[in-house]
Amino acid sequence: NTAIIFTSDHGYYFGEHGGLFGKAIFAQRPDGTVNSRSRQQWTYSPLYEEVTAVPLLIYVPDIPPGAYSGLTSAIDLAPTVLDILGQEIPSSVEGQSLLSAMKDSSVAGREYVISGPPFANMGEEVAWVDGWLRIMEKDSSVTVTTHEWSLIYAVEPGVSELFHLSSDPKQEKNVINEHPEVAKELHQQLVKFLRETNVPASLLKTRLELR
Repeated sequence: NTAIIFTSDHGYYFGEHGGLFGKAIFAQRPDGTVNSRSRQQWTYSPLYEEVTAVPLLIYVPDIPPGAYSGLTSAIDLAPTVLDILGQEIPSSVEGQSLLSAMKDSSVAGREYVISGPPFANMGEEVAWVDGWLRIMEKDSSVTVTTHEWSLIYAVEPGVSELFHLSSDPKQEKNVINEHPEVAKELHQQLVKFLRETNVPASLLKTRLELR
C-alpha cells in the first residue's frame, strides 16, 4: 500500500550551450568575500531543457504501468500526494493532481509550465538550499515551455530566446526574430502567471516587457 515518487528538482549541464557545466553559473565575488552563510558568490541560471526537463516516475498500487506525455510541474506533486491519500486538496494549492492522468493518459495536461531559479532582480540577495546567501549577477531568467516552444526570458539583460522544440530539441537556434508573435504570446502567459501568484511589484515591473 505504498506509493513511490522518483523525481529531481533540476537537471545538469555537461558542456551544452557554449560550455555550461552544473546547474547554474557561479562566480566568486570580485572583492574576495568568501565566508560560509555570507554573500559568497554571484549567480545566474539560464534555464534550458537540460535543467528544466526532469524525470518523474510515480508508482501507485493498483494503477497499471503507463506513460504520460502531458506537461507537468513540481508544484503538481503536493496535490498528487494528497489525492493518492484520499485527502482534500486545499484551494490555496496551485498545483494540479496527476492522479487522473496516471489512470487515463489521454487526460489533458498543462498548456504551459513556468520554470525559474530563486526569483530576484540583479543585485538582490537570495538564500539557496545550501543556506548560503548569494547575490544575483543578473535578473533571474524564467522559462515558459509548451509542447512545441520554449521561451527563455531575460537570458541576459535585454535578451530573450525562443526555441522551436519540435524541430530543435537541443535549443541550438534562437528563432525569436522569426516568430515574434509566439514569443509575445508566451511572455503574456508569463506575466499572467506572475500576477496570479502575487509576485511583488518590484519583481513584476522588470518583466512586463518582452525585450
